[in-house]
Formats: sequence, structure tokens, C-alpha cells
Amino acid sequence: MPRLLLFAAILGVAVIIYALIDCVMSRKHEVRSISKTAWFITILVLPIIGAGMWFLFGRPRGEGPPGPRRPAPRKPTAPDDDPAFLQNLETQRRQQAREQERRRREREERDRAAESKENGQDKPVQDGKQDGKQDGEGNDDAGSGSTGAHQP
Repeated sequence: MPRLLLFAAILGVAVIIYALIDCVMSRKHEVRSISKTAWFITILVLPIIGAGMWFLFGRPRGEGPPGPRRPAPRKPTAPDDDPAFLQNLETQRRQQAREQERRRREREERDRAAESKENGQDKPVQDGKQDGKQDGEGNDDAGSGSTGAHQP
């Protein structure tokens, strides 16, 4: 019988020490019911009951299997492995392509405007000639000739 009591005492002390260490090692925001400090004091003041209550009501819930926590998943180390980086790169490429297309259109529009402006300045009468034709020539309206056909 004394051996059984000694074994129970050692087991009780081991459970209390484990509960204290577990309480200290747990994260403050993960502890349930009462604060981490209150759990530590409860385990010290009511050793066996406090340790049992810690395991039942205060210990953080395991997200996964018991045992050591897994490290956070590795993030991509190279930029070409990071999907967010690749998506951002693709977005930038599309924006640059749109910007180049817009600039090309503006340039074409300016060129057309400049060309039409040059052509518009050539049309006014210069020294009695209009586009290289003498007065009386060049009007191919229906009123010229008997049939209104074009005459060379």
C-alpha cells in the first residue's frame, strides 16, 4: 500500500508540474475561461483540482493532432513562385499594353489631324488655281455638260 501511495503522489506532482508548464507555455489569447495568470494561481492553490480544471476548461483547444505544433507553411521564396506577385506582374503588363495602345491611337489621331490640316490649307485658291485646275474646270456637278458626265 505505501508503494501505491508513493506512486500516486509522484504521479500527482508530475500532473501538477505538467499543468503549470503547459499553462505557462500556452499563448495568452488562446487560453479559455479565465486569464492565464488566474489559471496558474488556481493550479498552485488547488493542485490536483486546479490541474484537472486546467485540462478540462482552460487548456487551448488543439487545432490539429496533438503533439508539437507544425511550423507555418512556407511562403514562396522566389518571386516567380509567388502567385500574388505573378498576378501583379500580369496586371502591370496589361496596363502598360493599354497605355501604349492609347498613346499609339493619340499619335495616329494627331498625325491625321495634322495631315488634314495640311490638306485643308492647300485647298484655298492660290493664284487663280484650285488643286492645279484652271477657272471653269474641275466642277463636275450635274450642271456641266448636257448629260452631267465627267469630261476629261
